[in-house]
Amino acid sequence: MNKLDIELIRKKLKTTVMIWFSFIVSILLYAGVVEWMERRGGEIIVTENRSLHLIFLAVAAICFLAAGIVKNILLKIPLEKADQDIETLAERLVNASIVSLAFSEAICLLGLAEYFISRNYDSFYVFFIVGLLGIVIHMPRYPKWKSYLEQMTGITLPEEGLE
Repeated sequence: MNKLDIELIRKKLKTTVMIWFSFIVSILLYAGVVEWMERRGGEIIVTENRSLHLIFLAVAAICFLAAGIVKNILLKIPLEKADQDIETLAERLVNASIVSLAFSEAICLLGLAEYFISRNYDSFYVFFIVGLLGIVIHMPRYPKWKSYLEQMTGITLPEEGLE
């Protein structure tokens, strides 16, 4: 392991953490839109659509599970021996992280869509919390990256992290 490899991992991890942060900001923006619309008030005809709510809950549950399952599948796809360099593996970690974060954000978007359709304020926050939980669970962390990279390459990485 040379300094270039460690620097590459550092850059990929920092980039992925910035992307993770942008997912947090985006769902906070959705909450801001909902709060703004609630405060704005006005006369709104609200229709209770229980079947739509149940469908959205089912899709949200599928997204929550898929975030972890797809991430694991993307990381376990067999590589050719020639492709097991640090850069390729780090790129896999970035891609798997983004996919899992997108699934988690989709949960929040389902809540936003339901809010626009039925103005169900409480339901939006159920979806928001589950989506936020998914994003927090899939936060890119050095110990997980280190474990994956060591397992795939057999190279020992520094313990202290890459800050």
